[in-house]
Amino acid sequence: MAVPHLIRRGVSGGSPLHPLRGLLFASQEFGRRSLSSETGDAAAQLKGAREEVKQLLKATSCHPILVRLGWHDSGTYDKNITEWPKCGGANGSLRFEIELKHGANAGLVNALKLIQPIKDKYSGVTYADLFQLSSATAIEEAGGPKIPMVYGRVDVAAPEQCPPEGRLPAAGPPSPAEHLREVFYRMGLNDKEIVALSGAHTLGRARPERSGWGKPETKYTKNGPGAPGGQSWTSQWLKFDNSYFKDVKERRDEDLLVLPTDAVLFEDSSFKFYAEKYAVDQDAFFSDYAEAHAKLSNLGAKFDPPKGFSLN
Repeated sequence: MAVPHLIRRGVSGGSPLHPLRGLLFASQEFGRRSLSSETGDAAAQLKGAREEVKQLLKATSCHPILVRLGWHDSGTYDKNITEWPKCGGANGSLRFEIELKHGANAGLVNALKLIQPIKDKYSGVTYADLFQLSSATAIEEAGGPKIPMVYGRVDVAAPEQCPPEGRLPAAGPPSPAEHLREVFYRMGLNDKEIVALSGAHTLGRARPERSGWGKPETKYTKNGPGAPGGQSWTSQWLKFDNSYFKDVKERRDEDLLVLPTDAVLFEDSSFKFYAEKYAVDQDAFFSDYAEAHAKLSNLGAKFDPPKGFSLN
């Protein structure tokens, strides 16, 4: 609370309060203004970076890989570990080579190369924030819902702080439903959030040389955009909508990919409830997806300021 007078008399009209107390009030007020100024500067840099990401998306159609970049940085979170950064999560560790070489992160070095010039230009933006900003912006620019993002994530400092390999989901585990729950429950997510987040497969392609899954090319991917090839989950794989759920349910097109972890969404009774709902109600999917994406983007993050801040 601002103090109108640094030195004022007591209620009884006695001697003035000590001048040093007035200086303390002034110092506290300056501290509040400095914090507000720092947050404003950070927000301005993030807004600039967001515009650059939008231009990058228009030029390269890299929406899917930027979504994956943000997810794979935050998706290493383990709710059972309380110490930061050992808990993993959205802390920018994916920029280090040791983590980029994890099997589940095959190809993500290309995403890092795409956004590194933006990081260089806006050096005040952390990698952790830039990864999540890029992911959310890619969803929105592909026609998806507005993600209620918070920023101010702190980066880890060294590759020794990277999480161990094996925390991200696999495409073809022996028991898909059990595997999905094991991985996502460890993050603190539930069945509804698992299904909603799976819907992001409406974007992108699987490449056999990276994941071991999918065809080398299909009629939907042989001409790009971007590098041709791979197999997509949907025919319009740069458009964010609910077609993933429709296509997985119907399985009428051999050129569209259905992984074991996709098929199980319509086989497991709890998952099926949400998958069926999203297949017919895109608004419900968008609403639940936006909430789940925002939650995922915050997992394991340490914020400065402690509650983070939003962009307009």
